[in-house]
Amino acid sequence: MNNIQNHKTVSSTYLMEANSIDYLYRSITPELKTIGIAGGRASVRVHKTLKRLVINIKASDITSCRAATNSWLKLALIATDVDELVADTLEQSP
Repeated sequence: MNNIQNHKTVSSTYLMEANSIDYLYRSITPELKTIGIAGGRASVRVHKTLKRLVINIKASDITSCRAATNSWLKLALIATDVDELVADTLEQSP
């Protein structure tokens, strides 16, 4: 008798727009190297288009998907905030 397991995954895709997609991409992609260390219940793919950053998350369960979503969106939002803060500071400099 074959033991067939039912493999279900949960997935989410997030599209982010920012002033500098290249900056955002370079800011968060180093974190991809830490995914294996963090667990392995979720996988993340990040790529960019001309105007958007795309974050794809696949997880083995909803809890892992939620945790990965929180982490990756927070990373992207912080990078966007820093980019905007630096841009504002440069604009105000004499």
